[in-house]
Amino acid sequence: MTAAEPADAAQRPPLVVVLCRVGLLYEALSPALAGIADVRRLPSDAGDTAGLLRWIRPDAIVVDSQEEADEAMTFAREAKAPLIQVRLRERKLLVLRNGGWEEPENGNASAEAIRNIVLGGLFGRDQ
Repeated sequence: MTAAEPADAAQRPPLVVVLCRVGLLYEALSPALAGIADVRRLPSDAGDTAGLLRWIRPDAIVVDSQEEADEAMTFAREAKAPLIQVRLRERKLLVLRNGGWEEPENGNASAEAIRNIVLGGLFGRDQ
């Protein structure tokens, strides 16, 4: 714990930010991560996404547009936070890994698949 962290910071659940145009994405993820993470929806296309993320410092980010993904990428790399791009029309997921976008195996856009990727990024062990 650093001097700037509140004493109860270690006991807080991870913060997952959902930047989405389609509210259904947040509504699906919130129960999928219930009891595991604090899931918050933030306005999409509000401008200065990178600045917003730097102030909020989420542990993981989920977006539903290429524009938000591009904006969130810098923060995600700096913070080593999982960044998941959901392409609803194509029904697929992309995960930022090793400096680029990768489509995970069985990358369907279900709430459970997104949950698994988020939790893997938060709690997974490096191989």
